Amino acid sequence: MMRMMTRARTSLVVGLAATCVACGPRAPAPKEPVAPVDPKAEATATALPSADILAARAAEARARTVAAGYAPIEQYADDIYEGPALMASYQGETVDGVYEGYGVLTLPDSNVVMAGLFANGLLNGPGTERDMQGELFHEGLYVDGLPAEYLLPE
Repeated sequence: MMRMMTRARTSLVVGLAATCVACGPRAPAPKEPVAPVDPKAEATATALPSADILAARAAEARARTVAAGYAPIEQYADDIYEGPALMASYQGETVDGVYEGYGVLTLPDSNVVMAGLFANGLLNGPGTERDMQGELFHEGLYVDGLPAEYLLPE
């Protein structure tokens, strides 16, 4: 008799667990806990790059493509170090030897590679500035070789 009661209790408990009054025969599956969302992080993640940054990225890609078709123009200095030192190397479009059009300017002494649209021998327009290992320093518009935002009044 005792054995039968134990079985009956077990069946009753299993039956109640299987049919929850509120849920019916299908109990809800457990869900992953949702982490709190920082509103600042969410706004940053969904923010799109500005038109200047998109133009700079496109100019860099175009400059690297154009530069591949040109031999480097290298400028050396003899009076800074013992022997000649490479001061600048430019690959890209020129007009009468002046950097004019899309190109890539490497300045080894400054550890800088500038790519984009050149005019009058300087980066003028959309472009990027990276270190020699490829880490991005700045992308956007340039005026006479300087980022345009440096020239804005405060």
